[in-house]
Amino acid sequence: MRFAVVRSNASGCEPTCPEWISAEGAIVAATPAQFNKLLKTLGGRRLPVIVSSPGGDVDAALALGRTIRKNRLDVAVGLTRFEGCEPAAKDCKLNDGKGAPYVGGAFASGAYCASACPLMLAGGIRRVVGQWAYLGVHQITTTFYRTKVLYRTKYKVVKGKKKIIEKKVVSRKNAGSYKTYEMNKALEKRLAAYFKEMGVGPNLLVTIKNTPASTLRQIVAYNMLQMNLITSLDGAELLTSADVCKTVPAAANCRVVTVSDLEG
Repeated sequence: MRFAVVRSNASGCEPTCPEWISAEGAIVAATPAQFNKLLKTLGGRRLPVIVSSPGGDVDAALALGRTIRKNRLDVAVGLTRFEGCEPAAKDCKLNDGKGAPYVGGAFASGAYCASACPLMLAGGIRRVVGQWAYLGVHQITTTFYRTKVLYRTKYKVVKGKKKIIEKKVVSRKNAGSYKTYEMNKALEKRLAAYFKEMGVGPNLLVTIKNTPASTLRQIVAYNMLQMNLITSLDGAELLTSADVCKTVPAAANCRVVTVSDLEG
């Protein structure tokens, strides 16, 4: 998953504009560490997370959700359209003088949160999925990997019995893998506890269990609201619109650009 802090390019919002964390791509084992690294650069600022992801590693998604909840962040399913520099570009100077390395706008159309992604979404304080965004779930797929390990053992004979004095790994080889498409009791218990911790109703887990791993079941907005997977029938604009900076006090993700920011 790729993370980037983005400042709104909405017309007329300067010098105080909303900012957010754009999170797009698959969730892998290293994703929680990358997210924590980014949070440390924010100095305690609480920016909403705008996410679009096909899912991925379940343990990593659970860790992301807990980090989001611990830091009291909001989450919306959405995409970010960048203006000027994009996160993949190197040594980009197009946004120099704008007070932020990345600027753009957030929108729901074409965004999706599938498979393990709803686990991450569940961690948000406010959780929103716009009507043009897609959220889908299915049965958890678990892959088990076999490894063949060869040891070299040294021993000595003491009173007629072998006593191991050293055991060293000589080689490790991949011995294949296999997948299971049904949730085991241990994982079901973990997910049930997680959803309860996050305040999400048990019907979400029932839907996950009852949907074959080979398919995706879309959960419509009303049902998400009934499950308490989302907290309101809104979209990403609830968290990223320029209007959030016009309230008193302004939203936590609003930042005033100063002269030093423009010169930096």
